[in-house]
Formats: sequence, C-alpha cells, structure tokens
Amino acid sequence: MNNKNLQFNKQNAILLGLAAIFFALFLTTVSGCKHDPYINPDTPPSISNNCDADTVYFQNVILPLLVTNCATSGCHDKNTHKEGVILTDYSSIINTGGINITNPSDSKIYRQLNKTDDDRMPPPPANAFTESQKNSLLTWIEQGAKNNECVENTECDTSNVTFNGSVVPIFENNCYGCHSQPTPAGNIDLKNTDDLARIVNNGALAGSVLHQAGYSPMPKGYNMTQCEVRTIVIWANDTVFPGGGGGGGGNPDPCDPDTTYFQNTVLPLLVSNCATSGCHNQQSHEHGVILTDYASIIQTAEVKPGDPSGSKLYKVLFGGDKRDDDIMPPPPASPFSAEQKQIIYDWISQGALNNSCNSGCDTSTVTFSGTIWPLMQTWCTGCHSGSNAGGNIHIENYNDVVAIANNGKLMGTVSHAPGYVPMPKNGDKFSDCQIAEIRIWIENGTPNN
Repeated sequence: MNNKNLQFNKQNAILLGLAAIFFALFLTTVSGCKHDPYINPDTPPSISNNCDADTVYFQNVILPLLVTNCATSGCHDKNTHKEGVILTDYSSIINTGGINITNPSDSKIYRQLNKTDDDRMPPPPANAFTESQKNSLLTWIEQGAKNNECVENTECDTSNVTFNGSVVPIFENNCYGCHSQPTPAGNIDLKNTDDLARIVNNGALAGSVLHQAGYSPMPKGYNMTQCEVRTIVIWANDTVFPGGGGGGGGNPDPCDPDTTYFQNTVLPLLVSNCATSGCHNQQSHEHGVILTDYASIIQTAEVKPGDPSGSKLYKVLFGGDKRDDDIMPPPPASPFSAEQKQIIYDWISQGALNNSCNSGCDTSTVTFSGTIWPLMQTWCTGCHSGSNAGGNIHIENYNDVVAIANNGKLMGTVSHAPGYVPMPKNGDKFSDCQIAEIRIWIENGTPNN
C-alpha cells in the first residue's frame, strides 16, 4: 500500500513539474510577443555618412524635437520627470515614452501629441505639435525607433545664407519649441524681431550656439551640427536690423506683396479694433475670446488654417447669425471694412501663419497717404473712431491726425514721452523707424500728400 502511494505521488510530482515547465514557457512566449521586437534602450547611436531622404533620424530630428518642446523644466527633463516620463535622451525615451513599434500609432508618446484637451503634449498654452512634426515621430517609430544619426558627408554650403531658407529651418528644429510664444524661455521669443535683433546685435545668439564663455550654451541637452552653427553665425554676423521698437515679428527678409503677414497687418488690426477693455483683451475675454496674441487668436477664435468660412474669427465679421450684436466689432463701433475683412480672409487662406516681414526703413519719401495714414489705420482708428472714440480723440481722417500732430499728442504718445499716455494702448511701441517717419512728416509741415 505504501509503495503504491509512493508511486502515485511520484507520478503526480512529475506531472506537476511538467505543467510548471509548460506554464513558464507559455509566459515566456506571451511576454516575448508583448515586447517583441525588443528595443535595447542602451543601443549606441548608429551613424550614417549618407543621409537617406526617406529615413527619419533620431539624433537629427526626433531628439531636438522632443528636447526643445517637451524636456523642459517642469515637464519631462531629468529633474522634473513629470508622470515619470523623461524625454532627454534615447534610453529615457525608449524606457518611459511608451514606444510601441509593433503598433506605432498606439505609442503613448504619439497618442499624447494627438489629444485635443489639456492632456495633449505639450500642454496648453504651449503650441501643439504640427502635423509634420507628428508624422516625423510616427515615421521614426514605424522605422523601428532606432538610435540613428545622419552625418552628411558633403560640404556645408553657406554661399547663400538667408533667414527664411537657411536659419528658420534650424530654429524650427532646435529653438522655437522653447523660444516662442506663449511662454518663451528666458523671455526670448525668436519669432519676434525685437528679441531676435537684441540677441543678434549683442552677440548672444552667436555666443550661445558656439558655446562661448559667458553665454548659456544652446540648444540645451545636445549640440547642433557644425554646419547648423556655422549657418547661424554667418547670418548673424551679416545681418543688420533696423532700429528696435515693437510690432512683433520674426522675419528680417523683405515683404512679399502677395502675402498677408500676421504680425505686420492682422495682429494690429485685431488689437486696435477688438482687443480693447470690455471686449477681447486678456482681462475681459468676452465670450472666452482673446485677440491679443497669435496663440490666443488661433485657439479662442477657432481659426481653421486654409478655411476662412469655417473659422469663427472670419464668420463674426459678417454678423454670425446675422444679429447686429453678433457683428465684430459690435455697434456702435465701426464694422470692419471690406478691405479689412479681405485681410483676415487672405491670412487664413494662406495658412493662418504666425509670420511677419521687414519692410525696411526708408525715410527718404514720407507721405501722409503712403506712410502716415496706413499706420494710423492699422494701429489707431480702431480705438479712436465712432461715437465711443478712446479718450474722445478721433483719428478718422487727415484733419484729425493733423490736430493731434500740431498739439504734440501724436509724437508724445507714440514715443512714450513722459506726461503722455503711451500708444498704441494694446500693442507694442512703434518701431524707431515708424516714429522717425511720423517725426519727419510733422517737421515737413504735416502735408496732405
């Protein structure tokens, strides 16, 4: 009896052992499927000397994109590691970014970019990734999320360096993520001409990209290529900005007459007509709409790039549902003229870009009709017209402008002289060139030419 029990127990032990082995093999198989193919986070960079146009390279494209937009203080740098996610290097991105090369579009890092609420990455008020940037990340994951790098084995061509064609692409890839509105790092907005001119003129731009002593090395967390650095330095050394002032912007290149520029034309139009106290400034934000800056206009005025008729901003210019109180600006303010509506229409049709240009500073021929009046229309008449003219000061025609020119208010306010209310009230100070144009016109006797 005891021998039978011993034999029975021995058989059971063998069966249980076999079951345990099969179960372990099953778990290994399942685990292998879940993480197959495996990505080694410690894989060193694979460097290619010949760049493939169809390949998205981690070190060249993905790392700068994530570092400048996401791995910032308070978010996903090594010190903060918000939600346990670090996006400063390949190993950390693979370990914490939720990369899924079996189903790339299901990767957590990619899904976060496509959310439309406060959970999206980067979170509001930071600018969302563009479709092109999202596609680059998705393509990189689809191609295996490799730690690859491309070092083009060709000469760095700096024979024709331009801002739009040479510098902007470098800024977009390495700088704008941190240094653009609504919260530019170090209070330096590289899309703003004044900020850009300041760091070019004082040497900070060249000093930072060259990592010279006394300057903060940029970009933070990695190095640009020697060609990128050389391109920026050559452009900075060869660039001469017109003197200071406001108006925003980010394009020292000449203006294209067929392009509608946001910083030059659209923003002043909206600020002077709509972003006033009690309406759509930061404090009042009537109906939740803020029209004081690019990010707020795009988000709160429901601008759909390329689709004016589908954009709330454009529709309200015509009265929304046709009630008078739905027209922007509302009565008794003067409605937008057909020309002003066309400006908004053209800007949205052209992609609703945060663009600007430099018209230069030519004070050799200053006229009222060609120089002064366009400036007044863009920045002043929105507030200073109609029955509710700001400060009861009207700027609706030549005689109105001459009146405030002769009593000193025009120069006093635009130059922000002591004792005068600085104007434009809701915008940046006029540039030195614009102020010089007004001064020259007044000194010439305020001609109606």
